[in-house]
Amino acid sequence: MRDDVIAARFATVNTATAAIDWFTNQALPDGALRIFAQQANARPRPPKAGDNARTDVSWIVAVDVARAQIPKADVVATMRREGGAVLAEVPAGI
Repeated sequence: MRDDVIAARFATVNTATAAIDWFTNQALPDGALRIFAQQANARPRPPKAGDNARTDVSWIVAVDVARAQIPKADVVATMRREGGAVLAEVPAGI
């Protein structure tokens, strides 16, 4: 269900990693945390080797709150605290 997925865009791999680390430390079940890389004017895609060194890639971190069993407000607050811009609409394929 799309309403149960919260996604945020991070400008750098470092800020995305901070959010990823926080969610990973919550011992989320498989499939609850999703990570994508995105170049300008392209669709989000799974990260590839070397993406973390690229400056033309932004990062999307998505959390399925139903699977994660974390309140939406906590997910949104964490995304913002770690430097993410919460997306109003989750891109297709995430």
